[in-house]
Amino acid sequence: MLQFLEFCSFELKFRFKSVSTWVYFAIWFTFAFLCVASENFGPVSFGQGKVLLNGPFANTFNDVGAALFGIIIVAAIFGTSMLRDFQRDTYQILFTKPFSKFAYLGGRWIGSFVTTVFAFSGLLFGAFAGTFAPWADHTRIGPNHLWAYLQPFLFVTAVQIFFIGSAFFAVAALTRKTFIVYLQGVALFMLYVIGITVFSATRSLERFWSGILDPIGFILIDDITRYWTVVEKNTLYVTWSPALANGIFLYNRLLWIGVGLLSLAACWALFPVSVEALTARSQSRRAAKAKQQELDEVRPVRSLTSARLPVIQQVFGSGATITQFLSLTRLRLRNILRDIPFWAIVALLLAFGINNGHYAGRVADRNVWPVTYLVLQAVEGSATLFLYIVAALYTAELLWRERDTHFDGIHDAMPIAESTDWLSRLTAVLAIETILLFFTMLVGIFMQTIAGYYHYEIGQYLKELYLVTFPQIVTFTLLAFFVQTIVSNKFLGHGIIIGLFVLMPILFNFGWENTLYLIGQVPAYTYSDMNGYGHFAAPLFWAIVYWLSIAALLAVVAVAYARRGAEDSLRARTRLALARAPRLAPLAALFLLSALGCGSWYYYNAHVLNEYRNAKIRRDIQADYERQFKKYENALQPKVTAVDASVNIYPGRRSFDGSVRLTLENKLSQPIDRIYLTDQRQSVSDVRLDRPSHLLSSAARNIFSIYALDRPLAPGEGMLLTCNIGHQSRGFRDGDEPPEFAYNGTFFDSDYGPYLGYNRIIELTDPRRRREEHLPPLEEMANRGDPAHSLNNIFPHDSDWITYHTVVSTSSDQVALAPGYLQRSWSAGGRHYFEYSMGSTHVLDFYSFLSARYQVRKETYHSSHGDVALEIYYSPGHAYDLDDMLASTRAGLDYYQRVFSPYQFHQFRILEFPRYRNFAQSFANTVPYSENMGFIARLDKPTDIDFTYFVTAHELGHQWWAHQLIGADVQGSNMLSESLAEYSALQVMAHKYGRDNMHRYLRHELDSYLRGRGAELRHEPPLALVQQESYVWYQKGGQILYTLADYIGEDKLDLALHNFLMQYRYANANNQVDAGENTIASRPALASNLDKPYPDTRMLVDAIRAQTPPELQYMVDDGFNRIVLYDNKALSATSQKTGDGKYKVTLQVQARKVQADGNGNESPMPLGDYIEIGVFKGKKDEEQPLYIEKEKLTRDRQTFTIVVNEPPTRAGIDPYNKLIDRISDDNMIDVSKQ
Repeated sequence: MLQFLEFCSFELKFRFKSVSTWVYFAIWFTFAFLCVASENFGPVSFGQGKVLLNGPFANTFNDVGAALFGIIIVAAIFGTSMLRDFQRDTYQILFTKPFSKFAYLGGRWIGSFVTTVFAFSGLLFGAFAGTFAPWADHTRIGPNHLWAYLQPFLFVTAVQIFFIGSAFFAVAALTRKTFIVYLQGVALFMLYVIGITVFSATRSLERFWSGILDPIGFILIDDITRYWTVVEKNTLYVTWSPALANGIFLYNRLLWIGVGLLSLAACWALFPVSVEALTARSQSRRAAKAKQQELDEVRPVRSLTSARLPVIQQVFGSGATITQFLSLTRLRLRNILRDIPFWAIVALLLAFGINNGHYAGRVADRNVWPVTYLVLQAVEGSATLFLYIVAALYTAELLWRERDTHFDGIHDAMPIAESTDWLSRLTAVLAIETILLFFTMLVGIFMQTIAGYYHYEIGQYLKELYLVTFPQIVTFTLLAFFVQTIVSNKFLGHGIIIGLFVLMPILFNFGWENTLYLIGQVPAYTYSDMNGYGHFAAPLFWAIVYWLSIAALLAVVAVAYARRGAEDSLRARTRLALARAPRLAPLAALFLLSALGCGSWYYYNAHVLNEYRNAKIRRDIQADYERQFKKYENALQPKVTAVDASVNIYPGRRSFDGSVRLTLENKLSQPIDRIYLTDQRQSVSDVRLDRPSHLLSSAARNIFSIYALDRPLAPGEGMLLTCNIGHQSRGFRDGDEPPEFAYNGTFFDSDYGPYLGYNRIIELTDPRRRREEHLPPLEEMANRGDPAHSLNNIFPHDSDWITYHTVVSTSSDQVALAPGYLQRSWSAGGRHYFEYSMGSTHVLDFYSFLSARYQVRKETYHSSHGDVALEIYYSPGHAYDLDDMLASTRAGLDYYQRVFSPYQFHQFRILEFPRYRNFAQSFANTVPYSENMGFIARLDKPTDIDFTYFVTAHELGHQWWAHQLIGADVQGSNMLSESLAEYSALQVMAHKYGRDNMHRYLRHELDSYLRGRGAELRHEPPLALVQQESYVWYQKGGQILYTLADYIGEDKLDLALHNFLMQYRYANANNQVDAGENTIASRPALASNLDKPYPDTRMLVDAIRAQTPPELQYMVDDGFNRIVLYDNKALSATSQKTGDGKYKVTLQVQARKVQADGNGNESPMPLGDYIEIGVFKGKKDEEQPLYIEKEKLTRDRQTFTIVVNEPPTRAGIDPYNKLIDRISDDNMIDVSKQ
């Protein structure tokens, strides 16, 4: 025991005297401090709403993040404790002393464990200290409870240190190679990221085993807490209790503690504490060498005088330099290629690339064709991380190899120039990176091939990998060479390089977004099949050359400071650098001029030609707008009744200009003497009114202007407002390029026109950002029934229903599109012109303009209500989903016209636009549709969810739920457009796939809703009062309505929606005139609607309640007016074959019901609900119902006896996930035979 304590004491003293230990502590202290003190840092700060930054959930998640990114630190501490004796060749002396294996291994391990725990304890002290930072957001900092810090550290961090450290300790003891120790850390990190990728791509809801097998904890913690509410995240702990999430945390901890123990056992069993065993291999090699020397000695030796020796002529010209360079490069490259660790890296790269490439066929849970840009996006990300690691590792290995092997004295005496030697090392590393990028390309092509996709686009691979990615890797490599050359310690160099790598995104999150000072960074870019690199190419090119030039300049400095000779101090090397400077100065000047030139040009474009706006500046503009002009929100304003626009799009310049004429009408009972104009995009100029007026004031950037009318606008009186609109792209910006304008695929909307009055859309909505800007909490939307707000709809407040006409032009090779019917098209002056009009049909003041090189697919839909022209404008090569989109449109028109009302237009168009924005948006009879949302979807199995079919049906549904009926500007009205469109699309899906197959999509919707609750920024409202909570109006809204239709009958719910639509369709449209079959006033049934205020959710709920039987009225209240959740679970299921050949199933289930408030606090509710009970045949996920009935449950536990005709395999409660159940995985259970 004394020997054990002696080794342990020595290890601890050594460690705590080492600067690295305190550096590690400082790293984790700073990490945890920033996680609490700054909302712009850490895994919990973003997207976690009101979760306390010092609460148990936040501390747990931060500790898991530290466990992942601290793998290298654990490897450094545990690995080097075993390697120290072998690196310094002291083991041969040490192992001659009488001590036990337990004393040596145990002392070293305990010392390493205590040191690592101390280093990571910086997490505890940093998080605690962060709560006292004066600049911290103290609304998200709760009381300091010691257990909230200690419990996650003990249960997560300490266990991670134990088993990861034990594994690394064993590997170090058995291999005794430094490179292997660090490589295993990298390998574990990368393999874990692979696991995360697989899990994220599959999105399986049955996560039991993925949670148990998770060695780090991200999947594990997510599995346990994924549906926790804000309150639960702030109060509950992840414990070892078997009752918590089926005990997966307990099983996970036991499993990986066991792995740690096995590692220690293997180390104990296989590590020899003897010089003889440790040196056996080297001794055998020396013996073989000695034997060969003996043989050589007995051979006859030729006299040196019997032959003339050759005359050696030393040549030191350029030819010799090139020969030396090639020879050294070949030698170093061959040494790397012969190294097993290199091929281990290649194997990891291939595995990672194949894994990611496999899931490149999925985008946002949708199966898609593996087009080249998606495959590159998948495999390149992993390859880039590998290449950065390779650059850091091999740069250090090549620069320090001679000193590590004590060969530096001989090497430095060789007649080789420093620049030649240095460049050969650099070239070897760059050659390795080139090879790895080639492997990456092969992986991508291989994955496309096995997926049955053969349009490889080799040119795109080469451009992305070798013209975009490789220069960035070269920059990082040169930086790594510079750091490792300057510093006096290899591991310090690693620390600096890793620190810089991590620091750049941290600085970006803190608002330091300027590419010119973020080391090695380039502006974000997106490749699009429609538009290629488009407008991203110029800033990308200049940023790459800028940082390459700076890195090359640093490389020249590094050559000047290259080590040579015994004097290794910085002062000595500085003297040597000054001596070398004259011959290196011209090259340094060249790179300096290149950096200055590129940087100046970049600055001129980003800061002079354009106003530089980082995220903070953009938020300041929004906040200033609210602070200065919120007081005008309720000012009396006329309404827009007609829009006539003339727009010229210049795709080659990414610009447009034009004019718009607005017809305004005073619909109020009071005169109006002021016109307030918001110019959100700074795109409006030369405003002209058709009556005498003058400009009273105009804010900075022209964002808000006030015009005084010399003669007030009387009630019922109209006027004209004409202005110029436009956007000019000048040069390029630094990461703030408007995505609306593209060389091929321009898409912008009415936001680029004037808006009457104060526009609430511009306000900051994130409570954190509002606090930063010292703004009050965001105002709630008006209550339902508010008289003033019921006269405005939820979209543009400055209009009701308008007539619309436009002429839009574009380049001769493109097609320009806008909502409306094409009246004519013509060419003039090398441009292509199109005229669109709605005639007298009235629409929302919500329109768009698109221009691209399109192919078009057309067909005609026939019905008793009239023909509808269906058109899809798509990019060449994106024809995969056209049939699916058209089928969905036909099915939607069939269903919606049959149950709701006739379609009000003669056409329906889908228009593709580049994937810079990921949505589809429904304008009148026109739907712009991102290439990333559809067009490349792929359905290989009948069980695949057809999101393209669903999204198309959803956007078509908006032609009823928005473009026929629009809600008032009050709480809940987003439900009237989004939830009803979501429900409509679900019914179209159900009619295609069958209701028995809808549970796959419903589970996806349920998962999204429950996750959204845990990230709520304010408070969750009931569905009928929803405001900005998209997870409520989309996922919950669609599911509530679909479930209600299933319970009361689809025909009854559709009748309720039909009655509601007929009663409030085109409400507040009293400016309409008769203009034919498809206009509003031509239908007498609608005449009474025209003067009605806009509806709200009270009217919808009343219409549904009228069709709901008394015994199911509770579902209306639960679904719309409360936040209700269930905890349904199948406890047991057995079957017994009866005498008549049937099967009697005994099923015991549990059902509980709770009501939650907006923060997630739950209270139990009495149970008296109808819930489906089902028995099925077939294997899991492919079940077919044998029995499915709604049973009334009144107790927590109930048992049902069911007789079926075929052998059952599965049974459960709410098997189709129609109810909001927080843990739906346990609703079904296998049936056991008796």
